[in-house]
Amino acid sequence: MAESAQRVPQDSATYREFARLYDVARRLRPTGIDRWNGELYATSGLGGFDQRTGAIGVHEPILREGLSQTPDHRRQAHALATVLHRATQAGMDLDAPHEANAVRTNHSLGIADGFAAVRAANDFTTFSELAGYEGLVFDEQQHTGSRAATTNLIAQAAGPRVDRRDLINRLSQGPAALHFDRLAEGVVRNRLEDVVPAEGADRRAVRGELIGAMLHPRWEELARRSPEAGRQVAEEIGQALNSKVDEIRQRFQHTAQEPAADGVRQQVVEPTPVRESKAPVRDSKPSEVPAARFLSGVAPAAGAPGHRPSLGDGSRAAVDRGTATVRSRGTGEAPRR
Repeated sequence: MAESAQRVPQDSATYREFARLYDVARRLRPTGIDRWNGELYATSGLGGFDQRTGAIGVHEPILREGLSQTPDHRRQAHALATVLHRATQAGMDLDAPHEANAVRTNHSLGIADGFAAVRAANDFTTFSELAGYEGLVFDEQQHTGSRAATTNLIAQAAGPRVDRRDLINRLSQGPAALHFDRLAEGVVRNRLEDVVPAEGADRRAVRGELIGAMLHPRWEELARRSPEAGRQVAEEIGQALNSKVDEIRQRFQHTAQEPAADGVRQQVVEPTPVRESKAPVRDSKPSEVPAARFLSGVAPAAGAPGHRPSLGDGSRAAVDRGTATVRSRGTGEAPRR
């Protein structure tokens, strides 16, 4: 059954508290991007951030009870984590039009959802204290496949030169289409810095190869899957990534020892993305994943398109299918839908 949604009035206490928390979340990790159009909906399902319209939907019981003076601290914690998740998604662009390594497929939507969940867990204690909700504990039962896979992939990319905190800071700035490239740069810095050129086309092409090893075919579905499914995907990515790192290292070392006769550096060839495992992935309850198709079929490192993408609807179930224009929060008459 389709998810229903009811617009939350801007003069209501619930809306004002959500908007206050949203602004606290944005100040905690400023990005200069704000794609929320000011529309808030109480939804029958889990809600989400609508990548097309900029509207935000939150599950009605969490929105109504979690943001009120309720003694249910678990529900309050869930509400604050949801605000962090939505603010993270709304605080970054999707595309990077001029970046050759931008991934404009639904793999990026999957990891963007996973990163929003990682950020919610990572920043929860600081955020809740800044917001005046002291003593709350992050609910680990919100753990989903996309968060598990993203957490594991960040760990694989982290190291002595670029650590986990650095990666989270860089990923929080977006855009979503460059998440894989940011992680690939972490792998290069931490595991290949001694053999890969410091800058230029060779380094970009190496990152493109590493990105290919990360593009597991199940990224898009992981927000609807269990943490175990996410860990399984991350393990398969890890195997592909380790193999690719070894291949790149051997190639660059061999090239350095035996340069080509014409003096031209060996070209890096883009790989085939990691193949889907035949092992079954267990279903779990739905989580927050954009439903829209991204720019399907555009591979990383294949060159940027010459036009702006059609982004579509990014919520799990559409919050509202109207064509409202973006406006400032808290003032003015709601646009017709």
